[in-house]
Amino acid sequence: KFTRPNLTSINQPLYDIGAIAMRMLTKIMHKEELENREVVLNHGIKVRKSTK
Repeated sequence: KFTRPNLTSINQPLYDIGAIAMRMLTKIMHKEELENREVVLNHGIKVRKSTK
């Protein structure tokens, strides 16, 4: 819409990223153990003409 060719972009679950980060931060602040230090979330890619 704004660029030519249209740019490929990624979709990230921003709400989930923030929610997980806050849960982890709260545990750190309360000196609780973190079960996971690495979290993998679903994401997506919208391929457009900039990569074709």
